[in-house]
Amino acid sequence: MLIAVGGDDAQTMADAAQQGNLRLKVVAARDLDHALSLARETIQPEDIVLVKGSHSVGPEHTAERLAQRDTMNDDR
Repeated sequence: MLIAVGGDDAQTMADAAQQGNLRLKVVAARDLDHALSLARETIQPEDIVLVKGSHSVGPEHTAERLAQRDTMNDDR
């Protein structure tokens, strides 16, 4: 799974990643909160997740939140 964070750039990254690999789950998020929401809706236990975005957006914060066990159990 690829979660691209950061507006129009995120959609461009998501579109590029999807080309040639239709088995890859790809979503674009407008911001970090949206990325977490999308992750909660789509990540399955066997999924490998890459959070990609420009450094200024702070994707490492989303990755850290996803790595916390309780984050994935919220709102389910």
